[in-house]
Amino acid sequence: MEENKSSSSGQGLGIAGLVLGIIALIISFIPCLGMYALVPGIIAIILSAIGFSQASKANAKKGLVTAALIISIVGTAIASWQLYIFRSAPAKLEQFGKEFQKALEEELDDEDLEDLEEAMEKLEGEIEEITDETIEEAAKAASEAIKEFAEELDEVADELDDDDEEK
Repeated sequence: MEENKSSSSGQGLGIAGLVLGIIALIISFIPCLGMYALVPGIIAIILSAIGFSQASKANAKKGLVTAALIISIVGTAIASWQLYIFRSAPAKLEQFGKEFQKALEEELDDEDLEDLEEAMEKLEGEIEEITDETIEEAAKAASEAIKEFAEELDEVADELDDDDEEK
């Protein structure tokens, strides 16, 4: 005897779960925002599970409801993974900072630190010496360099044109 599977029990909830599951899956792939897919993902899992239960009791088709449940679970799992990564990032960054500081302390001795401080003081002194006159001089020098570069480009272009004409 064949069973009648023409009942549509659970299909409405299955469609709603499928739509929310697809939305959750799409949102879950967006970096830094994927964790917000947990809300529609969890709702989609609940709707799909209820729809699956209704379809099982009514002996109805379960393909759409099963697909909705699977997509919802995948989207929610990806969103959960992003939330885990997002929440664990500060601790990992702090650990990296500590390890970096430790490596710097091991590699740099007092003499290196003194050299660094001297170089920083020298740079600060040079930065303070910048005036309107030095800026104008730098602008003129840059302008002349651009003109020379443009002339060289023209020469190269002419040479390339001459080579093409000879061929």
